[in-house]
Amino acid sequence: MMNKQLSAREQCLIGEMIDGQVEAVFRWGIIVDLGLSRVGLIDALYIDDGDRYEVGGRVSCYLDCFDERKDKFILRPPGQISLAERLGRSVD
Repeated sequence: MMNKQLSAREQCLIGEMIDGQVEAVFRWGIIVDLGLSRVGLIDALYIDDGDRYEVGGRVSCYLDCFDERKDKFILRPPGQISLAERLGRSVD
């Protein structure tokens, strides 16, 4: 399904590995500047105890989807299963 809020280039990136720079680190997730129209979010459910994210650090993640409610791209670190699979439902 095409999202009218995103450019054609951004829509083509869904499902692809993408690099970005950490903008902010919170208990609820990591905000990543992707160089796109919106920032990315690595949800806290993807963050393990040994993971270290620092502002200014580089990250590579899969661009899983665009969350219209959050107005952010949802990012998934390599080796992790999607939140939809973890929660047993689809993320709209």
